[in-house]
Amino acid sequence: MESGQLQRRLGLVSAISITVGAVIGSGIFLTPLKAAQGVPNEAWVYGLWIGLGIVCLFGAFAYAELGAMFPEAGGQYAFLREAWGKGVGFLYGWVFFWVINSGTVAALAVAFAEYTLPMAGLDTSRPWLTAAAASVMIVLLAVVNHFGVVLGALLQNLATLAKVGALGMLVGGGMMLVFGDGLPASTAATAPAKELLLPGMIAAFTGIFWAYEGWYQLPFNAAELKRPERNLPFGLIGGMLLLITLYAAVNAIYLYAVPFGEMQALTEKRLVPELSIQRIFGPQYVGWLTILIAISVLGAANPNFLSSPRAFYAMAKDGLVPAGLQRVSARWGTPVVSIWTQAIWSIVLVVVLKNFTDITAFVVFAGFLFYAMTVAGVYVLRVQRPDLPRPYRCSGYPVTPALFILVSVGFVGALLYDPSEQTNALYGLGILASGIPYYLGWKVGRGSIPPNPPPAADATAPTVPLSSPLASR
Repeated sequence: MESGQLQRRLGLVSAISITVGAVIGSGIFLTPLKAAQGVPNEAWVYGLWIGLGIVCLFGAFAYAELGAMFPEAGGQYAFLREAWGKGVGFLYGWVFFWVINSGTVAALAVAFAEYTLPMAGLDTSRPWLTAAAASVMIVLLAVVNHFGVVLGALLQNLATLAKVGALGMLVGGGMMLVFGDGLPASTAATAPAKELLLPGMIAAFTGIFWAYEGWYQLPFNAAELKRPERNLPFGLIGGMLLLITLYAAVNAIYLYAVPFGEMQALTEKRLVPELSIQRIFGPQYVGWLTILIAISVLGAANPNFLSSPRAFYAMAKDGLVPAGLQRVSARWGTPVVSIWTQAIWSIVLVVVLKNFTDITAFVVFAGFLFYAMTVAGVYVLRVQRPDLPRPYRCSGYPVTPALFILVSVGFVGALLYDPSEQTNALYGLGILASGIPYYLGWKVGRGSIPPNPPPAADATAPTVPLSSPLASR
């Protein structure tokens, strides 16, 4: 395969779409119940959805500074490499491939199958059928992103527009009732008031952080952004502000349609959006929820092929993984080997794993270990490399990154402390630790690993040739 180059074809609309589309999946439909059942009153619901969204926004401020400094392929891997060295960068890439990214794709693919199969009159109780449908979704997304970043971005833009529009209709319909005749008083059973306990808070945190999972995806596409020094910060920050606003509004409508006491008494997570749609628009529209969730899941999975393979590409350029992963199609300008390697492993996870109940906690725990280190890299690079050009400087520095790190470390510590979450946390640590002997063996086997490439001198270059040091961050 002839090797080509990544091309700067994505504008600001695509940048915002990647941020928003990577986040809105099944979380906003399926985690509000988990969040509500973990806290004592609805004020906590609003506080956590908005507050944890702001925490992710503070993380986006830091990522925006790092992405504008290093506007090449690789995203978070490159940020960790520049701040902490290739060893830490490799360990992130290791966990990212085996757990964070492919695990997210696998979980979303299974969710997609579980929602779409009944629409075709097929039985989801047959594991092989669910696995087959999930695998088809993965292959289709890999094919779309194989044939060019513009095609992948087009799918992302359309999916994001559809699900943001649908959520906007839900909010709009609810607001018309709020300022109109209103809903009749609910006569459903309510749950007794609960105390604020650590397990409930951890469950709420995990569910909400899962609903915001994917906010960091855009920097992986930095080498394909037009004017990355401008569009990357605007795409991250603008996308996060839109998400926080939309999530707060949707939860307000949920709580209006399904009062907090009733919500806490529900037993199935899907009942919150179902009851909301039924009471606002009528029971005949509940079936559309399945289509909406399917589109949302598809749109959330797509950035894992549109953006994330660029990390494996950058690691291959750094000599940390097999060189084939740096192959870019000369015709389509996409890292095709990385895309298909990830697709194959995601399908393996779909086939092998029997239960995805814990995947959200697993992904969130593994991710936040490295999110905290990445944001801390802003402090490290400000001290060690103060003369690097910074087209965007982290808003609220040094307070906002410190708050993000504090919440992230506290959350990870709570997962390790809580007996119900320790298993997932220890699995994550085990996979992280397993990368150390691989890294050392790979390094010894190759004799040495090349030093970090110099930072980019021109952030607005139209393309990033594979032979250029810009491509490996």
